[in-house]
Amino acid sequence: MKVFAGLGHFTYRYRWAVVAVWAVIMIAGAFFAPNLADRLKGGGFDGAGTEAEQVRGALEEDFGFSPATLTVVFEGGENADARGEEFQRRAREALGGVRDMEESSSITTYASSGDERLVSEDGTDSYALVGFDASANETQDLVEEVRSRVESGNDGELETYVTGAPAVYLDIQEASNDDIRRAEAYAFPLALVILVVAFGSIVAAGVPVLVGGASVVTTLALLYFLSGTYDMSIFSLSIATMLGLGLGIDYALFAVSRFREELEEHEPAEAVPRTVATAGRSIFFSGTAVLIGLSGLLFFPFMFMRSIGVAGVTVVFVAVAAALTLLPAMLGILGHRVNALSIRRRRSFEATEAGFWGRSAEAVMRRPVIVIVAVGALLAALLYPVEHMKVGVPEASVLPQSYESRAGDDLLKQEFDYAALNPVQILAETPDDPLSADSLAATQKLAGRVGGLGGVESVDSIYAVGEEGAREYAREVSEARADAEEQAAQRVDEEVQNQLDEVESRLGTVPPGTEERIREEAESRAQEGIEGRVPDLPQGISNEGDGIQVTPQGVANFFDTEQARDSEEIQQALDTYVGGDRTLIQAVTESSPYDEQARQTVDEVRDVAAPAGTSFLVGGLSAGQADFISSLYGTAPYALAFVLGVTFLVLFFTFRSVFIPLKAVIVNMLSLTASFGAVVWVFQDGHLSGLLNFTPLGFVDSTLPILMFCTIFGVSMDYEVFLLSRMREAYESGEPNSVSVRKGLVSTAGIITSAAAILVVVTGAFAFAEIIITKAIGLGLAVAILVDATIIRIMLVPALMRILGDWNWWPGGRKKIFHGAKHDPEE
Repeated sequence: MKVFAGLGHFTYRYRWAVVAVWAVIMIAGAFFAPNLADRLKGGGFDGAGTEAEQVRGALEEDFGFSPATLTVVFEGGENADARGEEFQRRAREALGGVRDMEESSSITTYASSGDERLVSEDGTDSYALVGFDASANETQDLVEEVRSRVESGNDGELETYVTGAPAVYLDIQEASNDDIRRAEAYAFPLALVILVVAFGSIVAAGVPVLVGGASVVTTLALLYFLSGTYDMSIFSLSIATMLGLGLGIDYALFAVSRFREELEEHEPAEAVPRTVATAGRSIFFSGTAVLIGLSGLLFFPFMFMRSIGVAGVTVVFVAVAAALTLLPAMLGILGHRVNALSIRRRRSFEATEAGFWGRSAEAVMRRPVIVIVAVGALLAALLYPVEHMKVGVPEASVLPQSYESRAGDDLLKQEFDYAALNPVQILAETPDDPLSADSLAATQKLAGRVGGLGGVESVDSIYAVGEEGAREYAREVSEARADAEEQAAQRVDEEVQNQLDEVESRLGTVPPGTEERIREEAESRAQEGIEGRVPDLPQGISNEGDGIQVTPQGVANFFDTEQARDSEEIQQALDTYVGGDRTLIQAVTESSPYDEQARQTVDEVRDVAAPAGTSFLVGGLSAGQADFISSLYGTAPYALAFVLGVTFLVLFFTFRSVFIPLKAVIVNMLSLTASFGAVVWVFQDGHLSGLLNFTPLGFVDSTLPILMFCTIFGVSMDYEVFLLSRMREAYESGEPNSVSVRKGLVSTAGIITSAAAILVVVTGAFAFAEIIITKAIGLGLAVAILVDATIIRIMLVPALMRILGDWNWWPGGRKKIFHGAKHDPEE
């Protein structure tokens, strides 16, 4: 108390200097905050050293795979022929400018590869893969240039779309900027209206808005400098703005409300320190609770999660600092003028106690058991949708269809074999050189076992390419031998006949056995000629009996033939499937790589028994998603334990009670049930998709439950701290437990409702954002806050505290005396 009172005296004494310092900070921040989005990055789902990440690193280092790839989709129209020369000429011209880019490393088209997967099922569309010698973040900066070059090189006959992960991240960045501007445009005016209604004074209402604005500007400016040395996700912009507005305004709301109460009995010079000592102390511990919740995100190894945690911690720090310094200084300057421009008279505490909040508090504590049962039933109903919750990792579908990367990705899903675009990648280390007979036999066995799995549609490997090449070679050799033998037979017949005619003309007759001898000699010479012109099939390749037979030894020998060395297709396959001492096997799943079924197939592939002496790792898009989800929820228990444990300790220190923090943690978890249920009902099941303008995912983004827990748990703890602080004040002044609970509820219910309404408006505005994850966080926060400020704080908390009685405050009891406290006949 003394520390906060001292801070209040300091800010009042140097109020003009404090405001001046903040003014300088805000003016300086206004130059940097708008540029934050340009420094933020997409992606951020790597960093855990997972199996899929190891595979991707090896493919880039040993196989020459591009670190980042863009997909250029060409839509030709109803009668187009994507395999035709004219279509491919236009596609080639459209890509001409991209080829000239220094960063582009490879361009794969149907014309250059003959790969049928690059042509749509109806044959009217095609796509090209453009590889870059740059990271995903660096490639993101090149997307607009690629789009411009493709557009300028296109004659207008083909509709083009540039998509792929870097393009999606760039479009998310643009959509996030639009979301921020749109949310701010709605949130500020609506928050001001709520504040005017709550305070009945335009001046008092304006102070929290100014503090909220200062919190946002300062936070974004700090993140601008931080992002120069620490990678930050684009989603941290939305979180920082959402929490900066909500918390900044909320904290100021509680402080201004308490300051106006103190002004009724004290002058500003005393009212400011008393406000900081009471409301300021609550703000500090409330902010600490929010900060602890968001700190849970720092446990995760992914930049996406950690940067949101860093942004959240920063915004809480700034919001609390503004509430404890800028706000008291402004209140000290305003003094009694904080009540200026009133639109209605303030209600006294006695009038409020006799009104709705007083009556509701009495009703709740008169029948606490019934209230607890009813609230429990309601929360169970809100939780019910979570029973069928599925988690996944979304892609371009998080964006509206108006964005180019989303439109191109939709076309790939609808018209192409989408799974073939993102196969499961199996990186095998075989007993010997990958092209030796033993290693090829191991590759064949492993590929066969993978191909036999139920969820696998097809498997490609260097063995499959070599076996097909060997069969084709055997057919060519057999055909060449048959042609040579046919020609040789004709020549033998001619030679035999000529020699017989010569013998007959010289001797007049042909001695017995002469024809047989001549034919045998001619056939021997013909056979020698065939052997000189037509090679023998390598060992391990035969074309006898049941047809062409190829063994691993045959494939190994085929790769040593001149035919294989001169084949561009074979050499490309070797570059693709063999790198160093490892070989790559690619499996196409029957389901979309983003489906849960594809991730289950990855698990089945990893369970396949490797041939003797062989080991393998599994990567690719589906494997990366499976590893991400596994790592995410493997780390979650540690983050959960940290948040719950440290929050309990902070509340124990704040209220000197065991049961108060235990109850607070439990009821806060109940707030989460409502938000989880709402997110599943809306974003997985698709309800309200028309109103909120999104395409249902069929699952919940795997990061959402964790993001929502770490965010909502701390934010909703705000109201618990403010409510309990007022109850504690009454209890320490000697009031019985039930009277303390009623007084705390009556004195804060209206202000908590107003604060919740503001946060619902601010976070709810983001439910109409363009990006689904931002929508989900906004909606989840809004629902959780609404439930928390009404059902939880107004009904459940008072009912529980009524039942616990004086045990609420054990072991701390009252600060001064316990035995001399007033007796509560109801307890």
